[in-house]
Amino acid sequence: MIEYKTLLALNQRLMVKQLLSEKSSNSESTAAVAEACCGINSQDYLESLSSFWARSQNFRNSDFLNQMKPHGGIVRTWTVRGTMHTIPSKDYYVYVFGSGRNSILSGYDRWAKRLGIPSKDFRIEKLYQPLMDQIKGESVTTDRIKQFMINKLTQLGLVGRMTLRRGWSSLPTEGPTWVGITEMSYLGMLVSAGRKGSQSLWMRASDWLSNKNNELQDDECITELIRKYIQQYGPVTRSDIGYWCNRISKNELDNSLALLKKDLTVEHFDGLKEAYYSFNEDASDYPEAPKTIILPEFDSLMMGYKDRSRFLSLDYLKNVSKPQGIISRTILLNGFVSATWGKKKQKDKLIVTVTPFRELDSTEKRSIMEKFLEYSDYLGTLIQVEF
Repeated sequence: MIEYKTLLALNQRLMVKQLLSEKSSNSESTAAVAEACCGINSQDYLESLSSFWARSQNFRNSDFLNQMKPHGGIVRTWTVRGTMHTIPSKDYYVYVFGSGRNSILSGYDRWAKRLGIPSKDFRIEKLYQPLMDQIKGESVTTDRIKQFMINKLTQLGLVGRMTLRRGWSSLPTEGPTWVGITEMSYLGMLVSAGRKGSQSLWMRASDWLSNKNNELQDDECITELIRKYIQQYGPVTRSDIGYWCNRISKNELDNSLALLKKDLTVEHFDGLKEAYYSFNEDASDYPEAPKTIILPEFDSLMMGYKDRSRFLSLDYLKNVSKPQGIISRTILLNGFVSATWGKKKQKDKLIVTVTPFRELDSTEKRSIMEKFLEYSDYLGTLIQVEF
């Protein structure tokens, strides 16, 4: 069992690196937050904005939108763990090509074979590149991409439509046999371009980015991505790295750690078996964590480690990490997860229900109430907090 003094020091160090102790306040704070967290998990587009709010001074959604644009500071795309992240645009290729994409792309090859769709090279030449030529310089909806694929597959003598899973509906629905949006994203061809009503928008990566040329090979991107992760989340164990970069192989991880070895500091803590990796840094003057921090679902802090003990007691892990991979909204008190929270829209206000892991004193409850008052100001919605 790790000593509390050591655990507290690790916690304070992490809170600073994650911009939770000292929020970003520069003019490009959205990009700075994305860089500090090695990407903000953004599978839920709107929910992820609260992760930026928790780490930026006076954050407004317009700050995000000002950077989330062609040649802007951030880009939203699929990367590590096979999920959508908001990452710094300047590091686009590092994150996408270093994400263990070969494993993901192999999965698409297997799925395509089951559907009677030809090889990846065929898909790039006959489906994806023609789409890139057609949408040059514009953002397009998911429906437009689907219709393009239906038409192109039909022209090529392949099955363009198929019956889709019913899902919530009792009636069968039809859709394209193949769309390829995620595969094009991992190929570095397509990125998210926001939304238009209920529709997702997409744009060519080459139109979105300023740095259109990638000079790094996949293995170099993997090493650089691991370096970034250790820099921002360290000290971390090999298990932590493997969890965060779960699509890379054992050999790829071994090779990257070997290349980084001369710059790494290896630490051992009493009571823990694994070695901890970090880069040499002065860890003596990190401030205490804030009294209260509120974080949304799937926040990058919660998703960053296999071992979450530096901010979450094992006794409460099941309160946060739910079945089907759900990661709850959390409240940190003095840097440690002490409660979860849920929300429900009710007419002109939001009902927030706080579920503590232990009995809270009046000071802690007041601090939580004050933090949700700040959150209410950010959302522009009245919040009623219930314990």
